Amino acid sequence: MGKLTEQIQALGYYVTEGEPFLSVPSPDGGFVEIKRLSVSLTNGRQSMAIKADDSPTMFPGELASRDGKFSGGKADGIKTTCGAIYKDYYGLDDNGYSMLLYNHSNRTKMYLDCEKSRICLIDYKEGIPESFIALDHYVIGQGIGEVDVGQYADGRFVVQSSRPLFDADYVLRMHFTRFPSHQDVEDAVIIRKLERDFRLGRHREVFACNKCGEIKHWLDIKGPLAQKLAMRLQRLCGCSEK
Repeated sequence: MGKLTEQIQALGYYVTEGEPFLSVPSPDGGFVEIKRLSVSLTNGRQSMAIKADDSPTMFPGELASRDGKFSGGKADGIKTTCGAIYKDYYGLDDNGYSMLLYNHSNRTKMYLDCEKSRICLIDYKEGIPESFIALDHYVIGQGIGEVDVGQYADGRFVVQSSRPLFDADYVLRMHFTRFPSHQDVEDAVIIRKLERDFRLGRHREVFACNKCGEIKHWLDIKGPLAQKLAMRLQRLCGCSEK
């Protein structure tokens, strides 16, 4: 365990392990078995499960007493994220941390983050439709169909699908810092698909090429984002194009 865990425990809490649920690469080249973590008061009467994600969490600075009441100590509180607790407790490096949060390597995360920056994508969400003035209209692939492009009062640009996702009430909504082109939106949808597929284990970053049989990482495929995805889905590395 690291400094963050020690600071949490110094406030009157303690960290406990539960059932194992994941194995991620360790800094020494091996693997670390990750177990479900929970944080409890020293009296054991209150316990909070720690999610394996980047959601924020807060530990008050007052020290907890044996009877479950706060003693009024003057220690500073700690504001952190659930994922940061796992990273500190198990001594994960950036690659192990990325595998914990996203189920893909830090190499993939850095590439996708660069692609988001390139197209000025802020985020994407699924929710009930919002009303705004549409400035343009695109037809997008990946099963999304028609989308409207508009702008909020705070300057952000919004892209919203016209039809619900999976016959539900929710639509896909994406936010950009500049007016997105048709290709920008196509790439944003591809990024969303890749992140979801990796997180859900639908596809792996590494695969055996159907033609040459060599083990390749999907980022070894040459070409833009759309081409990488298309060839990855066909399990082709591009060897026939060399």
